[in-house]
Amino acid sequence: MRTILWYDLETFGLNPRYDRIAQAAAIRTDMDLNPVGEPLVLYSKLSKDYLPNPSSCLVTGITPQEVNEKGICEAEFIKKLRSEFMMPGTIATGFNSIGFDDEVIRSTLYRNLYDPYEREYRNGCSRWDIINLVRATRDLRPQGLVFSILNEETGAPSFRLTDLTAENNIEQEGAHDALVDVRATIAVARLIKEKQPKLYTWALEHRTKNEITREINVLSHQPFLNTQPMFVSERGNTHPLLPLFYEAEKSSALYCFDLTKEIPESPEGGYPETGIVRLMVNRCPFIAPLSVLDEESEKRLGFTKDEIRRKASKAIVAPALSRKAILGAREERPETVTDPDLSIYQSFPSDHDKGVMESIRAMKPAEKLSRGEHLFDNDKYHKLLWRQVARNWPEALSEKDRQSWKNFCALRLINPPAEGALSYEHYMRTADELIQSLDTTGREKEILMKLKEYGKSLYDELIV
Repeated sequence: MRTILWYDLETFGLNPRYDRIAQAAAIRTDMDLNPVGEPLVLYSKLSKDYLPNPSSCLVTGITPQEVNEKGICEAEFIKKLRSEFMMPGTIATGFNSIGFDDEVIRSTLYRNLYDPYEREYRNGCSRWDIINLVRATRDLRPQGLVFSILNEETGAPSFRLTDLTAENNIEQEGAHDALVDVRATIAVARLIKEKQPKLYTWALEHRTKNEITREINVLSHQPFLNTQPMFVSERGNTHPLLPLFYEAEKSSALYCFDLTKEIPESPEGGYPETGIVRLMVNRCPFIAPLSVLDEESEKRLGFTKDEIRRKASKAIVAPALSRKAILGAREERPETVTDPDLSIYQSFPSDHDKGVMESIRAMKPAEKLSRGEHLFDNDKYHKLLWRQVARNWPEALSEKDRQSWKNFCALRLINPPAEGALSYEHYMRTADELIQSLDTTGREKEILMKLKEYGKSLYDELIV
C-alpha cells in the first residue's frame, strides 16, 4: 500500500553537508491525504564538535539546550527517521525539500554509516516535493487558489509557505516549528488536490526519473513545459524547454534549450549564457506536455503552443545547440573537499562497505571501533566510524580516544571545515552583534543569551 510521509526539518544552519538537524516532524497519510497513525516529532542532540548558526536559531527559536534536553543522539535520531522513510510504499514528501531537507537527510545518513540513497528507492519507496506543483498551479491552473502576495525581491508571486497559508486561509500558527509546517504543507496539497485534481494527480504520478524520462521524448525532441524557481519572473516560473540530449548513458542530467531565449547563431560560448538548462530528472522536476496550455495560461506566461513548436523546429538544427558545442564549452569544477564529513559525493559506497556498515550498526557502541577497524574498502569510512562513536557514545571511548576527541572538538571550534561555518570567535561575535541590534526582540535576545552560554560552556570544557 502506498502512503505519503509528509515531513519537515528545522536545522541549525543552511549548509546541508555540515549543519545539523534540530527537529524533524512527519505525518503519514493515505493517498487521499487522510492521516495514518500518530504524528512523529524528534529532536537531535548536538555533539561537542559543532556550533549552530545564531541566525538560524532565531528563525526556529530552537536552542542547543532544548535539543540536548528533549532529544536523542544523532545516530538514534536518524535511525528512527530512516525507518519511517523506508516503510514499504512510502513517498517521502516535503515543501521545498529536494534542494535542502533531502540533502540534509542524505548527509546525516552518510555521517552515521548508512547508504545515503537507498531510502529513496528501496522497498518501493520514492520522494516528492510539492513546491513546484504549487508554482505550476499558479502558472497553469490557478482557479480556486490565491497567489496575491508578491516576493519583495523579485516582484513575482511569493511561494513561501507562510504566505500561501495566509492568503488561502490555512492555519499555520507557530511557523518554523516542523510539525506546524508539515500540517500546513498537507493543507496546501489538499487544497490543490480539491481545486485542481488533474494537475495534482499528474504531478504525483510524474515525480520519479522513470516516469519523467518516459514522458520526455528526447529522440524526437518534442518541447515540453518545466516549472522551477530559476525561471522566476512576474509572468511565472514555467518555461518551454527543448530536450537535446542526456549527459551520458543512464545519466540523470538532461540538457535542454530554454525556448524563451534567442536561438544562438554561433557555437562559441554556447553554454550557459544561451539558455542551456541542465535538468536533473531524478530530482522530481515538474514537467508537463504543451497540451496543458490553455488560452488563459498562454496569456499569463507570454507564449503559445504554436510559437513554441515553430521555434523548436529552428532551434534543433542550430550548431550551437549540438552536444559537442554544449559539452565542449562546459566548465569542469572538480570537487576539492577533503574532510570525510563533507565528502558524501566524492564516491559511492561499495557493496562490501555497505555490508560492513550494516554489521557495525548492529554492534554495541563499545565494540564498533575495535571490531570495525580496517574493514572498509574506503578509508574515509574508518574516520567516519571513529567520529560517529565519539559524537554519539563518547562514554564508549578509551581514555586515549577521549583525549583525541577533545582535541578534535577544540579544533572544530577554532577552525570549522565547512564554508559558512562559524568559529567560536565568530559565533560569539555574531551573537553579541545581534543582541546589541535594535531590531532584535526581547525574546530573540533571550535565545541569543542561551547561545552564548552554550558556546562558553563548550569553550571552557574543550579549550581553557
